[in-house]
Amino acid sequence: MNFQEILKKLLNEKKLRQADLCRMTGIQTSLMSDYINGKKSPTIGNAILIADALDVSLDTLVGKDTFTPKQPQTEAFQELCRAVENLSENEQRFLLDTIHALKKHLSI
Repeated sequence: MNFQEILKKLLNEKKLRQADLCRMTGIQTSLMSDYINGKKSPTIGNAILIADALDVSLDTLVGKDTFTPKQPQTEAFQELCRAVENLSENEQRFLLDTIHALKKHLSI
């Protein structure tokens, strides 16, 4: 996918309009229209503004990485991450196996 296609896809996925993105970035409507219609490519500065506004990396915006929507991180999830990061790899694998077994048992 090229920049134009990715930008359109991200706008659609995030339920944003061109006008919304213009307000979020400060980029003029006519210039944003040129980006969306593939008539122009953004400067690195404008690409950064767009990536930040869409909450994606530049790699995602230019097609080097796929977009994965960020999931809201609950306090419990953050605590779990902190607890796991200090475990050895074997302990992490044991915990992961336990989680898989629990999910299977609970049919999640």
